[in-house]
Amino acid sequence: MGHRGPVAWPARSPDLTPLDFYLWGHMKEIVYENPPNDVADLTQKIINAFANIDANVFQRIRRNILGRAQACIAAEGGHFEYFDV
Repeated sequence: MGHRGPVAWPARSPDLTPLDFYLWGHMKEIVYENPPNDVADLTQKIINAFANIDANVFQRIRRNILGRAQACIAAEGGHFEYFDV
C-alpha cells in the first residue's frame, strides 16, 4: 500500500487511520535516526521505539484526527488546507 506499492492508495485517503498518517512515519524517524546495522539491530530499534512512545503522542493524534474531520465537514468534503492541531 502506498506510493507505487501493490495497492494504489491515494495520498491522504480519508479511510486511512491515524496510525497510517502519523505513527508509522514517526516510528520510522526514530528507528532510522541511526541506521540499523543488521536485522537484529532493526528489530531491537523497533521494539525500543514502541516501548518508549509517550502517551501524550496518542492524545495529539486524537486531537489532530478530530480537527481534520471537523475541517472536512466544514469544507463539505472539499479541499481544505493542511493544519497541525
